[in-house]
Amino acid sequence: MAAATPYPGGSTLEAPVTDPAAPTPPPTPDDTPRHRVGEVAARLGLTLRTLKYYEELGLVTPQRTDSRYRLYSEADVARLERIRRMRALGLSLGTIGATFTQPLEPDQDGRQVLTAGALHALHGDLSGQLDILNTRISAAERELKDARALRRDLQRDLEYVQKRLGGARVGELLGNSGQQQE
Repeated sequence: MAAATPYPGGSTLEAPVTDPAAPTPPPTPDDTPRHRVGEVAARLGLTLRTLKYYEELGLVTPQRTDSRYRLYSEADVARLERIRRMRALGLSLGTIGATFTQPLEPDQDGRQVLTAGALHALHGDLSGQLDILNTRISAAERELKDARALRRDLQRDLEYVQKRLGGARVGELLGNSGQQQE
């Protein structure tokens, strides 16, 4: 099976068809290995063990120096960043791996493209990931709405306490100035 080519955002989907009239696409991440494992770990906030584990799973394949040191390219780093985001959103490593390891076949122009079966499988995986992400976004939006409502309530309570500490009487604050309370 041929390896997929990484594209911006860490995607390993087939190469897009080039239209000469189309605007120039963003550059693809550089495949020149130059980043040591410690640099990549620090840059992405991952542990060295996590990077090794991702390599063991075949999610990323850094090049090795003659001394067996791992070197990562910008394309590897972009892919690891996408994996990090997907993991942070609760996607399993199996689902993530399936996204990156679909079978390829040559098209009529000799480019490696996803097979029809791979496209269907990828469609299902990506749809599932999108559903999970949409559910998480909805939950976060509800939580944010509740947090904003609580912030308004706490701000109102704080203003009330500040006025009371400043000497205001309860009746004055409640609009019942005719009733003397406290």
